[in-house]
Amino acid sequence: MPTPSKTREATKQETRDALLAAGLAAFAAEGLDLPSLDAICARAGFTRGAFYVHFRDRDEFLVAVMELVFGMLLDAVIATGDDAHDLEHTVDRFATVVALAPTGGVPEAVGIPLHRVLDACARSPQLRQRFVSMLQDGAARLAAATRQGQAAGTVRDDVDPQQLGQLLTFLALGVMAALDTGVPFDPGLARDVALRLLVPARPR
Repeated sequence: MPTPSKTREATKQETRDALLAAGLAAFAAEGLDLPSLDAICARAGFTRGAFYVHFRDRDEFLVAVMELVFGMLLDAVIATGDDAHDLEHTVDRFATVVALAPTGGVPEAVGIPLHRVLDACARSPQLRQRFVSMLQDGAARLAAATRQGQAAGTVRDDVDPQQLGQLLTFLALGVMAALDTGVPFDPGLARDVALRLLVPARPR
């Protein structure tokens, strides 16, 4: 039987998770500015009092939501475990996420338009700092996958892992901007081009 303290901790975590899920759904549907904290709390089924147990203010809540969004996106895209070295697998997964985005297949990962995120970053130094940190974390994970791929022979050994990690991160931002603005984009074609650049040439 769980101890009372563990039960309280589990309940607190469930409340926090519910508030984050409600915020993510509200921000994706209405933007980062429009949903009020009261509306988000009502969507989650809690009061403002419960909100302030977990978050100091709206900015801290926004940071937590963005960490959730980008964490899910990175986990959906960047291969882990036995496939961690397989950058080809990562590129395939990213193309799949992008292909599903317009159909709502992965709303949690791409439901908040990039321009709204950047607007919020321009107003909130706290959010901007965390957004930059998340991009750096993503680039570092991609760099690590590149190094593992080079050691396994699945990625060209003449590319700098750190620079490639940054380049792929910036490419992902560009893809998000294209989706945001409706620029025509073929994720399958982009995947094929990226793989031709990254995968070592096979002997004929």
